[in-house]
Amino acid sequence: MDDIAAALHSALLAAFRRTVAARMAAAGIPEPDRFDDALAAGETWLDGALRAVLERPFPEQRRSPLEVFQEAMRFPTEALETAGVEPPERDAAAAAALPGDRYDLAPASSQDLGEEAWRAHLAWGAAKARAMSRPAVGLLSSNLMDRTRVEAAASAAGYSVLVWRDGSAVGGEQGARLPAVAFVDLAHEDADDVIRTLAGRGVRAIGYGPHVDDFAMVRARSLGAADALARSQFFRTIGDLLPDLV
Repeated sequence: MDDIAAALHSALLAAFRRTVAARMAAAGIPEPDRFDDALAAGETWLDGALRAVLERPFPEQRRSPLEVFQEAMRFPTEALETAGVEPPERDAAAAAALPGDRYDLAPASSQDLGEEAWRAHLAWGAAKARAMSRPAVGLLSSNLMDRTRVEAAASAAGYSVLVWRDGSAVGGEQGARLPAVAFVDLAHEDADDVIRTLAGRGVRAIGYGPHVDDFAMVRARSLGAADALARSQFFRTIGDLLPDLV
């Protein structure tokens, strides 16, 4: 998790209990301290769920941090329901947007979470917009070390990275975002299908694998890979494999 994501994670986690307490008070719910166990469970869940989102590359983030924060309200909501607390009357628009938020605990905006969380959310949003507007490098690999090395080289060259953990994430609908170049770990079980798919979409694919596996490299080229290299050569020359941005 980078510094911007870490700051947002910390700010949202710090805002959770404070936000729930303030909203309970606004709804006139008595003795909010009796729901401490639910709040603790919500904080624990929120911590892990935010990490699961923020530690992924931007293109892989299917939910926003605010949506995750809103979902964490299910813990105090369930506790209030179990205690038989009467839910307040809700604004029709809010009820339609978040029908499960029966006690009106979920914030509609990060502005409702205080200055620190709001500014951290804005900084994260700006970083995501910058990353998503950059041309991308594709990577099929389940190797975390490979991902780290490719991301470092791509970032230095001005690219973002689309990480594919399996072949189902590659290709997509016509008009979906395509990388300028893609690197495929030939040891991955979906390597053949991914090279074939990328070649069919006109994407330059470069395979890499153990230097002793000549057969895999020949097969990759036959499936449409522009090139196939031994791992050592690939990582030694990765900067040269990235198209210059003009």
